[in-house]
Amino acid sequence: MIGNRAMNVMTNIIEVNMPLVNFGSILSFAEEIEIQHYDFLTAVIKSDVAKVHSKDLDSAAKNAWKRIKEVQRVRRENVTEMILETIEGFVRTPFIIEVGDAHDLVQEAEGGKGFNALMQKSIDLEERAITFYDQAAEKLKGQAEVARALKNLKKKHTKEKDNLSKLVKA
Repeated sequence: MIGNRAMNVMTNIIEVNMPLVNFGSILSFAEEIEIQHYDFLTAVIKSDVAKVHSKDLDSAAKNAWKRIKEVQRVRRENVTEMILETIEGFVRTPFIIEVGDAHDLVQEAEGGKGFNALMQKSIDLEERAITFYDQAAEKLKGQAEVARALKNLKKKHTKEKDNLSKLVKA
């Protein structure tokens, strides 16, 4: 199920100017963000440069998988409650991070860029999610349960960012 969805993620993310105009588009984009990070982490786990941190990275990937499921659950449980009110001034553009092919990034890291480069990209993805969920919660504050779920996702990403930051060597 995720595999088919993940194949469409980069296609959808490339549509950078696509506005996030309602509950559905915001939650769909949230799912794309989570899938992108999950795919990135699962590629990193397989790299030789990440072996020493495989336990921590495996935990981060499992957390990313749980967040995918959480976004899907929030959308499913709140679709009947959603207000079809249009949201103004919220677009994908500031939340787009080109990861490219995660496997290529892993090969570059193994070829000299190193583990820190991979972790910095992962931290960038976390920071993007934190900012997105903060702004999305504000845009959907009229739907208290959804806004609360988005704030909870922001909190989870903040914790994950802190955990990943500890893996970066100074």
